[in-house]
Amino acid sequence: MARIEFEKGQSHLVMTMEDQCPDMFELFAYWMNERRNFDRYIDAAEANNSCTELHWDLVNLHIFAAQVDLPALQDCAMDAIQDVYLRCNWDINPKLINHVYKSCDPQESCRLRKWIVAMTAWTLGGVVTKEMSRAITRLFDQCPDFWAEYHTHTRKMAQTGLEGHFKNPQLRLPSNNLRNEERQFGFRQCSFHTHRSTVGQGKCPHACPLSPLVSSPYTDGYFESDSDRTDSRFGSRMVSPCSDTIPESDLETS
Repeated sequence: MARIEFEKGQSHLVMTMEDQCPDMFELFAYWMNERRNFDRYIDAAEANNSCTELHWDLVNLHIFAAQVDLPALQDCAMDAIQDVYLRCNWDINPKLINHVYKSCDPQESCRLRKWIVAMTAWTLGGVVTKEMSRAITRLFDQCPDFWAEYHTHTRKMAQTGLEGHFKNPQLRLPSNNLRNEERQFGFRQCSFHTHRSTVGQGKCPHACPLSPLVSSPYTDGYFESDSDRTDSRFGSRMVSPCSDTIPESDLETS
């Protein structure tokens, strides 16, 4: 919900984020003010054993950034999600798959879906418990888009001669221009960024200091969050059918 408020003869756009949890809003406010990555939050979460909570806040932030058209924030949140999984040495979380494929808009969650598919291939390619295997199999049955995107990803991996159990989606290599042997073990710097299709093997735009935000209704005012964490663990209540799969050409295998 948005409204215009006047103070000292100047108008300000105020957006009330009723369904967003306070911790996600803190990440959003930090990024808006500092334009930096979330390493300090990951360090604190690791020290406080709260990485699971931070993980969900970052997921919510990534989706929120897509909704308000802040691609740089989307990419920053996506990098942080990768870093949390790498730091904690986690396999893919079936609850994340369930949430993204059943509750999130396919376009808003497109980058996250790409990463989930790659993480699933990497997880299933290693030593996996029967419980994890059954959980993922159930999700394949319940989410046709998930199964279709996974099948396309693994087929393209096989065509390029890459091994899913070696190619770790947690590992973000510091370049987009990689030698073949480097591509075996991790993903390009921008593999899961919003600009992946345009940057090619060039330098990631975020490698340079971020330029000031372009004037827009989403950045000219200020934001407030009215909800408590108990109101919504997953932040905004997105209920869109997952009817659109990721285009095959947009699935990252290299």
